[in-house]
Amino acid sequence: MSTVQHITKNTAVLYAAYIIAAILGLVLIIYVARILGDVTYGKFTFAIVFTGFFGIVTNLGMNEIIIREVARDKSKASKYLGNVAILRIILSAIVFALIVIVINLLNYPPDIVVAVYIFGVYTIITSLANIFRVTFRAFERMEYEASVNVLERVITTSLGLLVLFMGFGLIELACVFLIASITNLFLSYLLCAGKFARPKFEIDLGFWKETIKVAIPFSLSNTFLLIYVRIDIVMLSVMKGDAVVGWYNAAYNLVLSFEPIVFVFMAALFPIMSRFYISSEESLRVVYEKSFKYLVLLGLPISVGGMVLASRIIPFLFGGLFANSIVALQILIWNCLLLSMCRPMLYLLGSINRQGSMALISGIGALINVGLNLLLIPRWSYIGAGITTLVTGTLVTIASWYVASKYFYTLPIHKIMANPLIASIIMGAIVYWLTQTTTMNLLWLIVLGAVLYLILLYLTRAFSKDDIDLLKQIIKPSW
Repeated sequence: MSTVQHITKNTAVLYAAYIIAAILGLVLIIYVARILGDVTYGKFTFAIVFTGFFGIVTNLGMNEIIIREVARDKSKASKYLGNVAILRIILSAIVFALIVIVINLLNYPPDIVVAVYIFGVYTIITSLANIFRVTFRAFERMEYEASVNVLERVITTSLGLLVLFMGFGLIELACVFLIASITNLFLSYLLCAGKFARPKFEIDLGFWKETIKVAIPFSLSNTFLLIYVRIDIVMLSVMKGDAVVGWYNAAYNLVLSFEPIVFVFMAALFPIMSRFYISSEESLRVVYEKSFKYLVLLGLPISVGGMVLASRIIPFLFGGLFANSIVALQILIWNCLLLSMCRPMLYLLGSINRQGSMALISGIGALINVGLNLLLIPRWSYIGAGITTLVTGTLVTIASWYVASKYFYTLPIHKIMANPLIASIIMGAIVYWLTQTTTMNLLWLIVLGAVLYLILLYLTRAFSKDDIDLLKQIIKPSW
């Protein structure tokens, strides 16, 4: 099997799992919002986001280190698994204590406090499961991760809907997530130990010290990225209340459903990019450029189409109670394009051992985000939070491109984006005209927009000979 076919296989199984998980997750989120209402939905969102910040501490950047180092040398897997597992258990105890202290200092009502406790345990269990799931990526066998992820989402959605239809609320829903995460941990460990490597549990302080030293920039980068992506939820909760969080997050959840598309694609490429940095920088350059191009080809029309169709999408999914989410979606949807542009650059920096630069860029972005939110949320509420997200994402993308150009290769962004931009603008204009002059069904508008965009890509020759050759390698039989 060629490298291209190997990448395609890993990406395909993860995408198949993601599509199933995304549909199930969207169904659950829609019913949570519709049944529990904007206020309780805001509480639910806050509890997940709040505990998610503490999850960064338990990860400590080790996931990326396991992927990168084990991808380069599979014999290191047992040592990394055992040492990181013990270290993560110790950090988890500290993290849960911090969650308890901080949420009580903030004086939230009892139902939110209990939900935060449960989601805190859920975050810790998920962090432990991730040790074994990232090992699947390091061995480039993503089908195992895909299977576990789908099963977890099936459990979460089925039990979650059951809880909602039986009339239960926030606390019971949080327990559903906890049950699913425990199942994930159990299966991930069994698959990892049985198929790839059994953890060698030990306390090697020298190994810990050296690994933490290398991993800290990854941890800082992840922390800063999470801050500038999700701190707005916490700040809106404190400044504007639960209903505003519900409106904002209804739109943001639709945008964030695109993020796994980028993540899955880059997760499949990251082990290979790490190997190419050692063996073939020219191959790494090709992977970097092509990953940027293909993600932009997807993210750009979604941003344009989402802005045009926001007034149809929000009522269709969430109902009239979330009418305020329309403007939020029209702003936040452009984050799909920014994610498509920025993530290949950040993954490249990680693969070429420039994780310190990743941390610096993400840190500056986090500071800007917090500052702008403090300035704009009191005046413009969730609209200000949306504007802050776009401004921060734009600045982080520009900085990432500059650093990647300095240390590796300068992407010709204007050449890559020219044809997709033309196709997206024309597609968006036609779809907008149809929304104003016809009563065409939303789903038909989406299908028509997608077909029109593909035709325009063909007419503008957005795909080069290299792209066609890659497609031939993908569909060529591997036997």
